[in-house]
Parts: sequence; C-alpha cells; structure tokens
Amino acid sequence: MRSLWREILLETLLGYVSWSLCHGLAPMIYYFPLQTLELTGLEGFGIAFLSPIFLTINPFWKLVNKKWMLALLRIITVGSIASFQAPNAKIRLVVLALGVSSSLIVQAVTWWTGSGLQRYLRTWGFISGQIFLVVLRIWYTSLNPIWSYQMSNKVILTLSTIATLDRISTDGDCSKPEGKKTSQVAKGMTCRPHWLLAGAAFGSLVFLTHWIFGEVSLVSRWAVSGHPHPGPDPNPFGGAVLLSLVSGLMLPTCTWFPGTSLIWWVTGAASAAGLLYLPTWAAAVSGCVLALFAVSMWPLVLGHLISSGSSPGKTMTIAMIFYLLDIFFCAWCTAFKFVPGGVYARERSDVLLGTVMLIIGLNMLFSPKKSLHFLLQTKNSPKVLFRKSERYMKLFLWLLVGVGLLGLGLRNKAYERNLGKRAPATEVSAAIWPLRFGYDNEGWTSLERSAQLLNQTGADFITILESDASKPFMGNNDLTMWLGEKLGFYTDFGPSARDHTWGIMVLSRYPIVRSEHHLLPSPEGEIAPAIILTVTIPDKLVDFVVTHFGNYEDDLDRKLQAIAISKLLKSSSNQVIFLGYITSAPGSRDYQQLIEHGNVKDIDSTDQDRWCEYIMYRGLIRLGYARISHAELSDSEIQMAKFRIPDDPINYRDNQKVVTDHRVVPEKIHFSPRFGSYKEGHNYENNHHFHMSTPKYFL
Repeated sequence: MRSLWREILLETLLGYVSWSLCHGLAPMIYYFPLQTLELTGLEGFGIAFLSPIFLTINPFWKLVNKKWMLALLRIITVGSIASFQAPNAKIRLVVLALGVSSSLIVQAVTWWTGSGLQRYLRTWGFISGQIFLVVLRIWYTSLNPIWSYQMSNKVILTLSTIATLDRISTDGDCSKPEGKKTSQVAKGMTCRPHWLLAGAAFGSLVFLTHWIFGEVSLVSRWAVSGHPHPGPDPNPFGGAVLLSLVSGLMLPTCTWFPGTSLIWWVTGAASAAGLLYLPTWAAAVSGCVLALFAVSMWPLVLGHLISSGSSPGKTMTIAMIFYLLDIFFCAWCTAFKFVPGGVYARERSDVLLGTVMLIIGLNMLFSPKKSLHFLLQTKNSPKVLFRKSERYMKLFLWLLVGVGLLGLGLRNKAYERNLGKRAPATEVSAAIWPLRFGYDNEGWTSLERSAQLLNQTGADFITILESDASKPFMGNNDLTMWLGEKLGFYTDFGPSARDHTWGIMVLSRYPIVRSEHHLLPSPEGEIAPAIILTVTIPDKLVDFVVTHFGNYEDDLDRKLQAIAISKLLKSSSNQVIFLGYITSAPGSRDYQQLIEHGNVKDIDSTDQDRWCEYIMYRGLIRLGYARISHAELSDSEIQMAKFRIPDDPINYRDNQKVVTDHRVVPEKIHFSPRFGSYKEGHNYENNHHFHMSTPKYFL
C-alpha cells in the first residue's frame, strides 16, 4: 500500500469534487424557473442523479467495471468542473448533469469493488471531502470556490485532474471485491441490512448534510432573530458547527458511544426539532447537537449501504430517489406558489425534516451494529492497516478544523477593522435592490460585481431583497455575511432561513441598535417578510421599515400586507425611511394605504413609472432621488434616496423644489458620477446608468 497520507489527500479531493457536483446541479436547474416563475421542463435534468439505475443492467455493470470504461467515467466527472467555463447556462447545465451522472456511477463501482482497505479509504474520502468543502467555504466567505471564481475553478480542475490520473493508474479491473474470510461471510449473510432501507438512509443523510451542514453559517441563519439579541453570528459561531461536525466523526470510534441506540436517535430527533422551533441560541445549540448526530451516522450508513448484499445499482438508485424527492420537496416548501401541488408542501419543512430523521433512525435501529472498517476488513487487509488509516484520517480531519478556525479568525479580525469607517454626517442615503439570490440574468454568480456596484452607489443603508440563498437548491450561500464582510457594513438578515421566505438582507454603515423580523399575512401566496430597524446615525435614531410583498395576483395578500406595514410605519419613531417592494402601481389601493395610514410621504410622487420598488419617509428632509439600471446583473433596478436628518424632527421644512441640474446643489449631496448624469426613459445599454428621469434633487 502506498503512502496513506497520499491516499487520504487524493480521495478527499475527489470526495470534495463529488460533493461539489452534487451541490452545483440543483442551483443550475433552479435558475431557469427563477427566470420565468414557472416550471420550464429543464427540471428533468434532475434525472442525472438516477444514473446508477443503469448498473442494474448486468452487461452495463460488467462494462463499467472494465478499467478503460472506469477511466473514461472518471475523466468525464472531473471534466465537468469545467462547466463553469461554459459559454451559457444551458451548456453548463448539460455538462454538469453529465458529471453528476458519471460521479455516481464511479462511486458505485469503487465503493463496491477493490480491496477492503481501498474501499475504506474511498468511502472515508467521501466523508472527509464534505469537511474539506465547508473549510474551503470558510476561506471563501461562504462560497464554494469551484463555482464562484474562474481562477479557483481552474486550480481545482487542475488538481482534480492530477488526482484522477493517479486513480486511473492504480485502478485495476474491478470485477469483484476482495473476499472475506469464510467465517465472516457466513456470519455476514445472516445480518445484512436491507438494501431498500440502506439506500433510503444514505439518500436521506446526503440530503440532511447538504441542507443544513453544506456551509457552517447555515445553523446561525436558521436560528437568527432581531437585534439586540439576534442569536449567534455566523462568524465566529461557524467554528462551533465545524467542531461539531468533526467531533461527530470521532464518536463512532469511541467504545462507550451508543451510536445505534434508541437514546442516540431520540437525541438527534430532539435536536432537529429544537433547530426548527426553538429561538436563537437554543436553536443554534440544537443545530450543533444535530451536527454531531448526523455526521456520527456517516460511517454506519455507508457501511450498511455497501454491505447490503444487493446490486450497487439498486441500492444507489433508491438512495438518489430519496435524495431527489427531498430536495424537490424542500424547494416546494418555499416556492409553493409557482409549482403544481405546492399547496400541500407549503411551509412543511417540519414534515421533511421529520421524515429524514425517521428514515435514518429506522436504518440505525434495525440494521446490523457493525463498524465500517469491520464490514470492509478482509483476509488480505489486516486490522493494523485499518487502525493506522483511522489514526491518519482523524489527524487529517483535526488539521482541517485548525485550518477552518484560522480562516474564521482572520476573517473576523478583518471585518471588525472595516466596520464603521464612514465619517459622522447629518445626511443619510438609502437604497433598495432585489439581488435575485446572487445570480445574474445569465445564470452566473454576481456577488463580486454586485459588491462593486453597491460600493459605487455610496449608500449608507441598503436593503437587499431575494437574498436568502442558504437553501440547497440555491447553493447554500450566506450572501449577507459575504456582502457585509466585503463592504464593511453592519448586517441584519431575516426572517430566519426556516421561515420559508425569499429573505431580506440589511447592510448599514451605522450600528443597528434594534430590529424586529415579521412574517406578513399571506393567506394565499408566497410568504412576505418585513424587518423594522432602528439605526444610530450618529447620535440620532432613525427607523427603517423594509419589506417584500407577495405577488400581484394575490390581491388579498397585498391588501393585508399593506395594512400590516402601515401599522408598523405608524408605530415607528418620528423619523422613518420605508424601502419596499410592494407589487402595486403608484396611486393604487396598497400605495394609498401606506401613504395615508402609515403617515409617510413618497420620495417622488410625480414618478408614475414604477411598479415594485418604493421609497417613502417621514420626519426627514429629502435631498435627492435616483434610479440606476440593473444592466442584467439582476432583473430590477436600484433605487436610491438621500435625506438630511433635521435637528428638530417636529419643526422643520421639507424640500419642495425639484431640479435635475446637479450644479445647483451642494457637491456633498451629489449622487455618484460613476452612473452618468440625468437621463430620461429606460437605459437599455448594458451598463449601470441613471435612468427614468433621474437623478433628481430637492431644494
């Protein structure tokens, strides 16, 4: 056996690639219905996960066990990383789906064939690949580098190609796994796990790991609440999640660990319920316990999977059917308004999580209580090699923990240095923008360009709608953490990721002293979120109310949501700024509800060419108003307004005169010249420019 360190590193890298392909396909499928707000038929590419079904055909199984065919499948798998370089989203989807299909077949062949020690290292490489994935995401601030940056994609493609060529050179004809001793075979035949249950448990565990532990910040976003007690911040609390994940992998090696007992399953089920229902820190601690439980199941579930006695094709197909059903149901829980049968899945994450935990529990309680290395040990792979491999793998995993914690510490220190660098001022600028979950209109990640655009606006307070990309079908990305650290802003995110909204992110140059997260009345359509915040700018408190209403078709929802927001506005302090996406025209019923009953003024009541985005205010002096074209970075423009905070919020005079010549107003209230000058009508050019008869200034 060659160097164990070499084997562990190579198998971990290939395991990371397998996980990344799995994580990458769902967001690419979801991108297309996101454009049309309805199913497109491209969801059918999810069938790529069912490629193991071909292994149930005996001639095909014999074919993929030949060295040249396995080599070809390995090359296709690693080559699909280059899908990130594709010229358009459809080609990328096709290549990525092909890579996922090949990856699953390679897993089935290599996990079921070869020597016991080879199979042990391959399966543990898959497990450690998940830990490597979350550590890399720490260093890239929640993003998976393989799908985020051209350079990192090329580097990972190169390293993975080297690892793949090495595996090809060591692959033999994988006809049959190495045989066990006669006594072990006789004993194993009587206590094999059922292939159906083993497959269902594996698919459910893959989904659970992807859903909640695909990135270490996700637990914090499930547990988040309003300021001043928002719960644990993703950084540094993500370190606790990482420690829980790796500690969970250590538990099965402890002789005292009751890993297959009813008590341990009840502990896991209770922690899942706690994460789903408990507030802030209690939910976060529950999430850490669930991490311990989930990853402690990996060696057991993988052992049951590959020792079930059935054909790999049947077992892996069942596993991927359960994974697909889980991920589609997860999407249906939030996108219920736009999919068939959505009414039955609406906000039913409890059913999804409960079902996943039940399947894992049944497999745990009613399958053999044998360890992974015992199930794979053969007459030619003595115990000493397994024990040595186990020690090396433990050390490697703790090294990954150290690297991850270092990344969190460095990021946290840099973030604290960048906070609050803006000089105190009596003027404040506010902006609203729907981000579309960090993907541009062509299906590529848009965060770097979005950060550059937001920085160029010079806005002090920004509300970003459609910002909850923590869901597995959107990439498990924490956009709030990424933009907050990139721009050096204080942040708020809400409502929590478990509340089935599309999310609201708040970025503020000034400290947030209070916030409340609200779910607005939504009896018919998608769940509408809102946040009310108090920000100190500086030594003066200004309230902000931000919201995202439901669809125009849901008239009752919009009516009830407008009433709820008007009450929040009316109860706010004398100085308040409203930034909302209200899917109603100027002068409409909902618009009038906010103006009249919320006691606020429109930043520009003469602008009749608006539909969704509105800026309103009370107790402030308006200085300027601008609309900046999206240039295909999103499907919606940025709206901005500038205000002066009066010394006396009761006795002051608002500006009434409207001018479009920036030369007649003080330079300090000019909007950024980066976006050109005053422009009438739409800006159809592919650049960010003022348009729609803005910018306007008020005197």
